Amino acid sequence: MNTLAWVAWVGLVMAVALSTTNPYYLGVILLCILLVAALAPRTGNGVIGFRALLVLGVGLFAIGLAIAVINGNYGGHILFTIPGPSIPSWLGGLRLGGPVSAEGLVAEAIRGLAILCVLLAFGVFNGAVSPQRALRTTPAALFQAGLVVTVGLTLLPASIEDVRRIGEMRALRGAPGGIRALPALVVPAVIGGLERSMRLAEAMEARGYGTAEAGPRLPRLIGVASAPLLLLAAAVWSYYPEARPLAVAATLLGVAYLAFWGWSAANARTTTTLNKEPLSTLDAILIALSLGGAIVTVAASAGGWLDLSYSPFAGLPWPHFSPLAGILALACGWPAARLVFESTTVQAPLPDPVHRAAPASPPVPRDATEKALHP
Repeated sequence: MNTLAWVAWVGLVMAVALSTTNPYYLGVILLCILLVAALAPRTGNGVIGFRALLVLGVGLFAIGLAIAVINGNYGGHILFTIPGPSIPSWLGGLRLGGPVSAEGLVAEAIRGLAILCVLLAFGVFNGAVSPQRALRTTPAALFQAGLVVTVGLTLLPASIEDVRRIGEMRALRGAPGGIRALPALVVPAVIGGLERSMRLAEAMEARGYGTAEAGPRLPRLIGVASAPLLLLAAAVWSYYPEARPLAVAATLLGVAYLAFWGWSAANARTTTTLNKEPLSTLDAILIALSLGGAIVTVAASAGGWLDLSYSPFAGLPWPHFSPLAGILALACGWPAARLVFESTTVQAPLPDPVHRAAPASPPVPRDATEKALHP
């Protein structure tokens, strides 16, 4: 599957997971991501990276619940009360302890579930797409940023591999394990990471990375001006409903500024590609549908056209389920169908050719042989 298709899928998952607070839709998205993870190809240390992001997501989920318990929360269904000191009001409403409600825990669990979906989507992308493929598909205007992101994507799997290798060497030497051995694992891994970074920086400097001249000033100023325009559009859309046409106009102008900056930056420097990754018609259609689904989800959630929200503080009701929103959440699993289709359409290898012996030459009469040897 093409790298741009994976990027579009990650964008779709982020848009849907961060736009909804309904646990039903988040559960569907999580199941779709796990199905894609089971079918996706893995390159390099993809399994290790996905496992690490899974542990990180579950850890953040547990930490969020613990913070919700420590800070306390309000609601109609109080589970227990944690004693705590009284905090002055001038500290901005900070709380330690107090009543812990089921509504607060459910709300924190929903937020943690959304973060877990995003982390697992990035884990699948990191395992299915090598950093080199991701760098080759980066636009010319974002090549330097893409290079930094590519180096960052290799950091976590390489660090985990260093820790695993150091642990194996210590085990072979009979060194004790446990928590006390953690400094003996972390310090060599950090030193190895620093040495690897220095070698990479020296190699990049020797090849002339980062020596290109800056682009024209006007496109850069226009690109910088797009940020306040987009922020202004978001603020007007959220706080001034009667001025939403102005917010739409500011959004379109900001996107136009970004497009002009990208076009100017791409034309300002010349880049070459050794192996251009082919983009099939099916992948192009899926990319367009993913981008369209992400835009529709964000617009429908912001405009209230599609009810994707759920508030447990309204008496802890059962979440509602809309078939249209469920189909939108189920669309996050389209890479699974794409990978199954790709595996079924792969041509079977041709059978080995049958090696047939050459036909034997007719026997030569004995008399003719004797005449040839003794004329």
